[in-house]
Amino acid sequence: MAEFTEEEVETFMQKVGERIQQVREFRGMTRRAFGEAMGLKGESANTGIYALEANGRGTRIDTIFKVARILDVSPGFLLDGGDLKVERVISL
Repeated sequence: MAEFTEEEVETFMQKVGERIQQVREFRGMTRRAFGEAMGLKGESANTGIYALEANGRGTRIDTIFKVARILDVSPGFLLDGGDLKVERVISL
């Protein structure tokens, strides 16, 4: 079984966060609106999403699935990337 360094995991989760931000912006959602859709309230709606997009550290797989459902992309896209425009066409 492959072992990953802490740096590799951190880099991977940063990429996940970047993809979440990319899709959120593509969908025209503010951090606050996205946070509220995720069930966060008040200022936590903004700051919680900022933290998720900034580093994604500690993000659970069920959170990835919830994010994917709200943003209408596959969980796989958030985890391994791809072309957002292709993903949008496939999901239609």
